[in-house]
Amino acid sequence: MNHRLHVHVVDSDCARRAAIARDLYSGPIHVEIYEDLAELISRAPSRGSVLVHADNPSCDEPELMEAIRERAGHLPVAFYSDRPSPENIVRAMHSGARDYVQWPSSPEGLQGTVARMARDGDERTRIEKRRHAARKRVEALSQRERDVLVGVAEGESNKEIASRLGISPRTVEIHRGNMIARLNARSTADAIRIGFCSGLIE
Repeated sequence: MNHRLHVHVVDSDCARRAAIARDLYSGPIHVEIYEDLAELISRAPSRGSVLVHADNPSCDEPELMEAIRERAGHLPVAFYSDRPSPENIVRAMHSGARDYVQWPSSPEGLQGTVARMARDGDERTRIEKRRHAARKRVEALSQRERDVLVGVAEGESNKEIASRLGISPRTVEIHRGNMIARLNARSTADAIRIGFCSGLIE
């Protein structure tokens, strides 16, 4: 690791928080600590990764993941636990967690987890930002413009789209032009790329 990584540690136990922070500080890692998820969300960090202690009975991994995504962006998240169960690990992974580690562990093991999340998180964050931007653009389209975009992506001609939608080819042309303009696309191919990125087109 040749640059300082950032990690946000969420744990209600102050002694455990301190131990985790000490282990991470021994590497080139900057640590921010939080007593609970509400405190993390209130600060809305925009960089780094998140380590969340999951042994609290009220911890629900999918709900936590959704809350972090909504309020703190697409930061990579890992959970840690004294006794991680297979069921909780599966639930967390299905919700998008990057890792689920057992703690106590060696400082090197914990630092390795943070380093992996940083590498994976940088790329995933870029992908998620592109998807979010694409979804925002597609949401600005009218239903007709979305229908036209899907038809274009499926290789339909203006006449075929018109027949399917029950409108004239000229109206399709107008919707097509408006769709490209609303998406701020450089071309039809670019509009299709945005449609795929947004999830509108599969």
